[in-house]
Amino acid sequence: MARIFLSLYDFFQRRKPLFWAVFLGLFALLAAGASQIELEEDITKFFPDDPRVEELNYVFKNSKFVERMVMMVSVKDSTTTPEPDSLIARAEAIAARIDTDLKPYVKQMVTRVDDEKVMEVFRAIQTQLPIFLDEKDYRQLDSLSRPENVQKILNENYQQLISPAGMALKKIIVQDPLGFSFLALKKLRQLQYDENFELYDGYIITKDHRHLLFFIQPVYGPSETGNNTKFIAALNQIVEETTPVNSPVMSSYFGASAVAVGNATQLRSDSMLTVSLMVVLLAVLLIGYFRKKRVPFLILIPVLFGGVFSLCCIYLLKGTVSILALAAGSVILGIAVNYSLHFLAHLKHTHDVKLVIKDLVAPMTLGSATTVLAFFCLQFANAAVLRDLGLFAAFSLIGASLCSLIFLPHFISAQMFPVHAEEEGRIERLLLQFESPKVMVIIILLATPVFLYFAGRVSFNSDMGKLNFMHEETRQAQERLEKVNKASLSAVYVVSTGRTLEEALRKNEQATPVLQSLKDTHALHKFSSVSLFLISDSLQRVRIARWNEFWSPQRKETVMAAVKKEATALKFSQQVIDNFDQLITKAYQPASSEDMSGIRAAFFDDYIIEKDGRATVISLANVDPARKPFVYKQLEATPAQSFDRQMLTNLFVEYVHADFNFIVTFTALLVFGALFLSFGRIELTLITFVPMFITWIWILGIMALAGIEFNIINVMVSTFIFGLGDDYSIFIMDGLQQEYAYGRKNLPSIRISILLSAATTIAGLGVLIFAKHPALRSIASISIIGIVCVFIMSQTLEPYLFRWLITNRTKKGFGPRTWVGILRTGFTYGFFVLGAIALTLIGFVFRLIPFGKKKIKIVYHTLIRYITWALIFFEPTVKKRVIGRQPDTFSKASVIIANHSSVLDILLSTLLHPKLILLTNEWVWKSPVFGGVVRLADYYPVTEGAEEGIERLQARVDEGYSVVVFPEGTRSEDGKLRRFHKGAFFMAEELGVAIQPLLIHGAADAIPKGTFYLNKGELTLKFLPRIEPNDPRFGATYSERTKGISRYFKQEYAALANEIETPDYFAHRLISNYLYKGPVLEWYMRVKLRLEKNYEPFHRMIPHKATILDLGCGYGFLGYMLQFLSPERIITGVDYDEDKIETARHGYARTGRLNFFCADVTQFPLEKYDVIIISDVLHYLETNAQEALLTRCFEALNPGGKLIVRDGNADLKERHKGTKLTEFFSVKLLKFNKSVNALNFVSGQNLTSLARKHGLKVAQQDDAKFTSNVIFVFEKN
Repeated sequence: MARIFLSLYDFFQRRKPLFWAVFLGLFALLAAGASQIELEEDITKFFPDDPRVEELNYVFKNSKFVERMVMMVSVKDSTTTPEPDSLIARAEAIAARIDTDLKPYVKQMVTRVDDEKVMEVFRAIQTQLPIFLDEKDYRQLDSLSRPENVQKILNENYQQLISPAGMALKKIIVQDPLGFSFLALKKLRQLQYDENFELYDGYIITKDHRHLLFFIQPVYGPSETGNNTKFIAALNQIVEETTPVNSPVMSSYFGASAVAVGNATQLRSDSMLTVSLMVVLLAVLLIGYFRKKRVPFLILIPVLFGGVFSLCCIYLLKGTVSILALAAGSVILGIAVNYSLHFLAHLKHTHDVKLVIKDLVAPMTLGSATTVLAFFCLQFANAAVLRDLGLFAAFSLIGASLCSLIFLPHFISAQMFPVHAEEEGRIERLLLQFESPKVMVIIILLATPVFLYFAGRVSFNSDMGKLNFMHEETRQAQERLEKVNKASLSAVYVVSTGRTLEEALRKNEQATPVLQSLKDTHALHKFSSVSLFLISDSLQRVRIARWNEFWSPQRKETVMAAVKKEATALKFSQQVIDNFDQLITKAYQPASSEDMSGIRAAFFDDYIIEKDGRATVISLANVDPARKPFVYKQLEATPAQSFDRQMLTNLFVEYVHADFNFIVTFTALLVFGALFLSFGRIELTLITFVPMFITWIWILGIMALAGIEFNIINVMVSTFIFGLGDDYSIFIMDGLQQEYAYGRKNLPSIRISILLSAATTIAGLGVLIFAKHPALRSIASISIIGIVCVFIMSQTLEPYLFRWLITNRTKKGFGPRTWVGILRTGFTYGFFVLGAIALTLIGFVFRLIPFGKKKIKIVYHTLIRYITWALIFFEPTVKKRVIGRQPDTFSKASVIIANHSSVLDILLSTLLHPKLILLTNEWVWKSPVFGGVVRLADYYPVTEGAEEGIERLQARVDEGYSVVVFPEGTRSEDGKLRRFHKGAFFMAEELGVAIQPLLIHGAADAIPKGTFYLNKGELTLKFLPRIEPNDPRFGATYSERTKGISRYFKQEYAALANEIETPDYFAHRLISNYLYKGPVLEWYMRVKLRLEKNYEPFHRMIPHKATILDLGCGYGFLGYMLQFLSPERIITGVDYDEDKIETARHGYARTGRLNFFCADVTQFPLEKYDVIIISDVLHYLETNAQEALLTRCFEALNPGGKLIVRDGNADLKERHKGTKLTEFFSVKLLKFNKSVNALNFVSGQNLTSLARKHGLKVAQQDDAKFTSNVIFVFEKN
């Protein structure tokens, strides 16, 4: 991939005018697309897509309950006598000013209840009385219409008429002398939502006469803060100007518009403060480090490009985006800043733009891809704003990363940054504190379980109100309002929806009896429903029928006669009698919507929403919070939906919790999968991923301990923290891999860029801690915690794990650990420890048995043998074989001598036979794990000396026990046999027993000295013929026998090693040498080894002792294999691909006899060599260059030397097609091999002719079936 970006760089670098045309044209095109996008300001986009939430949002958006502001005039001093008239005077003064000054901002203002509205209701009731009466009313109607009550009622009404009562009441009596209409009219009381209020001269006032309320309906909705800011400012001025100094009455207001304006004002104020601080801090950091004033502007280029790229993509996809997502997404753009920071910091380190592109392509594309995938996971979220955020952030990062790699390099040059060694030294010394992070790692290991314990206690702030900022005056107004109107704290909305108002009313009528039943059983305190006065056609007909049924002809006649009699006696006019007669004899019909328009406008407009082809009717219930679940359960049987603000919050928290858990889990799996595909090794994936996982545990734990809660704002910011952690981890891993694979010291510049990224991010987001707005402060706290944790983990834990897994071992010459090896080692040592503990306990028990000591000893040694046998033979990745063991090998006691290169030697010895006594050194004797077994088995410590132990060992020999001795004394560090000490041979002479040589091969490769890690390997034990005490071949004295047997032993061991140590044997070590250097390289090597048969053909052709030149050595596979097979070979590898040579040079298994050089093989100066290899190289050269190179090689061979050429033979026409195809994939498609020239495959006949011309013998080896690859061996006489 790096080649693509480097080619683009070279292309544009040579065509600067074209570059500027492409960049500016593309930017303009993207900006044009971005400008067409429609911004959505709907706050409800925060909430999840759920029918209940959508219904509640619809109600909140369209109901006047939400937009209405409450103006409250109150008595300041609670101890003074209330004067309601003073409250009314202040309210009238404020209302007059509002009516005069705020007409553009106020749609409607309700200061008092108008008597005319009551009359409007009465007229509707009088006109259509039957439809307002329910079954309860008829019981009272029956009582009112009885003749014995008529006189009493008319007399009372007569007194009202002659008294100074209100005109409205007199009009009602004239129209309805028996007061039937009051049965319906008194239902208006149910619309009085809180019993704490009453009417005083038409004004709504609390019963203690200390608070007066009136209502303002603003023209602009709460979200239109621009116009509402002017409205609130003017309203504040009115309140201030109408409040005299030292007045006992105060005025305040509360509503959604006031809160929204306070929020917006504080956000603007906080933004100006924090942005100013951020700009200053970022300028100081960036200019202070880079020493260039234009650096901040360069850093912003990818950010701006990413932003317009994202908006244009979203426009093409869906056309709209939530402005809330853009606001949150602007924080996410902080990740995009990292890309340019990494580029500039690395350029300051290398001073080579092309090298920067080459080094950053892999980590930047991987980091961007994983973070982009993480943000695309937000498409599974329920809230639209989170989905928009995911799209905006993902596309922004795609655009920013592409801009950083394609366009940004042309804005800068290598000469931009002069070297400041002193400054670099200071910063690097600061970061060197993380090079040996053992203390920090210990702290991490100790703190992580603690944070994990507390992590589950992080809570989610379900009170969205706590994210709003309210000025103190607004907060106090809210508290006063809630104190006098407690019903507002427990409002339940019962919503009935239909395609028409008639349908909605019918549904509401089904819910109203349930509400009434709940009220009667005290499950709710009060409720208000339009169904008391706005009645569906179907119910109207039912009620009219009930009226007609009640007023039978006999009842009409009886009641009418009583009314006439008593009315005449009281001197009522005939009009009153006629009015009553019409009331009970009229043929009623269902009322139309026009008939009810007056009563609806007077009292019920706030309860009805007709919009977008649907009608919604709202009933309000005052419910004790503890009884809400019961109320909701009862209302489920109705077609109405019931909910409250708390339910919205609960649903919101439920969805966010589910979304958050799902997205975090899914994102983690997705990122893990992407890392695994990129690295190709589960070990590197875990090393990169685990710090991110632990970071998350730390963040949650610290939040829980600090009492910081999640909310919708900082939950979105947490995705930004995850993205940063992802990027930091990937860049650190790339730096570690670059150093391990190529020896490139990029890690310091990566550390510096990450430090700058963390510092700039903290500067950018951390300054929000100075904001007063709670939402902004919540961003600051989680940002600071998250960035610090991400920085610490990436700088300490990840390098520590990488070094533990790989470089700490490779520096000592050991292969890196693998997950299979770790499991293998853990299983083996776990089995070993458990077995040692079991044997120790059994041994102590056996010692307590007072009889059969000899038999018990045999049993104990047998147990040792079987446990060690199981330990060795149950390990499937280590092959085992025993050679030369005869039936009589252990029939007689002997001194068994074995080479000693590994801790495995002891186990391999003990599994051979129960009757063995080992001579051990002090550390084995005193081992806390298996020392008890050694002592209980009567193994002999060599620290006591061979002479002193003869008598003791003689007793065991007499019992048939053989003595195992390692004559080298200590383990060999390199697996080579060391000098034999005389003790074993002295002991054999004194004990009068034979010497049994035992060759142990492979143990040093399985567990070499200096490590306990168990490698994959092959263990071979070979018994040599027994050497009797009287065998004269090796000398007469034990000193002579020491030298003779040692010489014999080493010769046999060399022969065994030569037999076993084939290319197949070393294949695993060769693979291990290239592990963790890239998945493509690893699998290429594995395939290459299989195709090359582990280079066994080359090994056969090349002497064990030779000076070898490998031209076109590539990654050095062949060179390493030849080195493994014979340490006497001196090998030089040459290749013009610098990356391949650097990889070859930095293999942990390379010795001083294996060297690699980066050079053109046609120009490399040749010396004298025993063997020259040109494998798969010639076809990359032109024909004349091929002949020139071959001629030089012929001349560079020593007498008897060989030139081995492997290449495609163009003479083999059919098979040559397969060779061309493989080269097409290698060079053209995958670009795994570089080629400057066109491919020129050689002719076998021409090669042979050229060799014979120079006097060389020619041989061919053709083992290929599907390609024309042939090995030519040219031998010099």
